[in-house]
Amino acid sequence: MNLKKITTTGLSLALILGMTGCTSKTKTVEEKKVETPTTEETKVVDKEYLNKYSKVYGDYETGLKDYQMYLTPEKVTEYYTTNEYPGNEKYLENVKMAYKTSKEKTQAFVNSLKNDIKTDDTNIKKMNESLIAEGEKTIANIDAKLKKLDEIPKDAVSKTQEEYIKLVDESVKIKDESKSEFTKMIDEMNKKLGINVNNNTNEKTK
Repeated sequence: MNLKKITTTGLSLALILGMTGCTSKTKTVEEKKVETPTTEETKVVDKEYLNKYSKVYGDYETGLKDYQMYLTPEKVTEYYTTNEYPGNEKYLENVKMAYKTSKEKTQAFVNSLKNDIKTDDTNIKKMNESLIAEGEKTIANIDAKLKKLDEIPKDAVSKTQEEYIKLVDESVKIKDESKSEFTKMIDEMNKKLGINVNNNTNEKTK
């Protein structure tokens, strides 16, 4: 009887110790998962700027998908392989609306950078000012493109779908194109602040 008790007690202790060991190991692994090493490259000095910028950037990025679709005739053609083409006249209206939405989003983004977000960090302040300047150029470019879209002849709607898509694309090409530079500068700011663009959050990139 005593032997049974000793054996049972021994097994119980072994199980408890084993479970404790497993728990400790699991906890250690979990702690390693959430650990985010901070380096001089990813360290954000001004957290207030980061939080405000993240919000206005998220607002700016939302709704730009339609605009990006019309950047090249290849993207448009790809889209309409699986979606119904609305006809040339409606297509032009859709392009204009996408450009107007892009302008509104860019203007709101620039206004926020200019009026609502302040920082004492020298590097971030300089990048912020550059973004504002480049954003204003981008807005001017969009205005120029919208003007060119309005100048497309009415009788051009008689063209084939492929011809009309190319015509619209050619009409919005201007010499001083800064949209790609603006996008590049936004990417650099996001990297500087450690913003994970894929998740649309302000988590540090690893």
